[in-house]
Amino acid sequence: MPVQEAVQTALTNNPNLQRTEQSIRVAEESLKSARGKKGVSVSASSSVNANKTEGVNPSERASAGLTASVPLYSGNRLETAIKYAELGIEVSKLDFTQAQDDLIYQVATAYVNALENLATSKVDLETEQNLSEHEKMIAAQYDAGAKAKIDLLRAQVETSNALQDAARSQASYEVALTNLAALMSTDSIANLSVEDFETHLELGDVEKYLAAAEENRNDLKSDALKIEQGELNVTSAKSGWLPSVNANIGTDFNANNSKPNRWHITPDASAGISASWNIFDSGVTRAEVESAKVEVERLKLAMDADLDSIREDVVTAHKNLQIALLRLTTTQRAVELAEEERFIATERYNAGEGILLDVLDAEVALSTAKKNNVSARYDVARYSFDLAHAVGDTLKAIRS
Repeated sequence: MPVQEAVQTALTNNPNLQRTEQSIRVAEESLKSARGKKGVSVSASSSVNANKTEGVNPSERASAGLTASVPLYSGNRLETAIKYAELGIEVSKLDFTQAQDDLIYQVATAYVNALENLATSKVDLETEQNLSEHEKMIAAQYDAGAKAKIDLLRAQVETSNALQDAARSQASYEVALTNLAALMSTDSIANLSVEDFETHLELGDVEKYLAAAEENRNDLKSDALKIEQGELNVTSAKSGWLPSVNANIGTDFNANNSKPNRWHITPDASAGISASWNIFDSGVTRAEVESAKVEVERLKLAMDADLDSIREDVVTAHKNLQIALLRLTTTQRAVELAEEERFIATERYNAGEGILLDVLDAEVALSTAKKNNVSARYDVARYSFDLAHAVGDTLKAIRS
């Protein structure tokens, strides 16, 4: 499965991402609620009463009415609630987009880890096969009396060690596949495989990436909108010091029955404006205003902390990628030297001029050099994703 397909599967199936997406719908319903409070509201009422007094004819009364009300002035409380809800939708969308990028980064990293473990497993298996061939050759020479038993024992030990390394690396590969499958919400790894790919960013000056991160990161944009929401909460809290004005219109129908089966219905209509003003609330409004102001300061500090963390991530990923690119060059050269060393040691041993220890050591050294090269190669991909994610566009590393 190509890395692009793995990412797309995760974006489609991952339940945590789907849960984050639902927050957008919640925010949209909150906006409808906020807008509804600024519109017309209609209420209905009805009552039935029966009276019976000694010496007086019994009487019955019934009434029904409808009342419509619309807010004219709320001290800007309703308007700020609508704006707060509108910003809430934008925050939810930004959080969802950031969650998508986080998931892409997690999948890409898990994919690279699986590739690295697979490549390491192949190196260990190749080393085990080479050492096994050496062991068979030494065993044949030992049976012919041409080699000492100590040579055979050393060859057997190295083969056994290589076999254990191959088993461990295969198990690590399967664990890495399991981690990848979990992110993709795939139940089984039976049909899951990874395909090698090359990717790395064109490494530029770190300042370029720092500027891009401040401009692109959706979590920073979300932080800024949350601060704006906090400032709206301050305005809303201050509305507690201001009056509220509502316009009302209604109609009532009153029915009286003072004689059996003789009802008299009287219609009634009313219209007016009502105002209320909380003159004294024992400091409740002041406390709410101060609390909202403190929350704004907390949100600003949280944004500063996020910005510092993002800058640290960018600088760290940039430095790690520089080192990985350097390691890739040096480890490739080390593999070439180790292959030459093994060739020379094997030729000398076959000519009777060398010892088995040199051959085995050269084989192990070649295995180490190859695994170091594998590590460096996938570190380049891993730190490319780290840098792209820190900047705010993990897909950029995949597209590269």
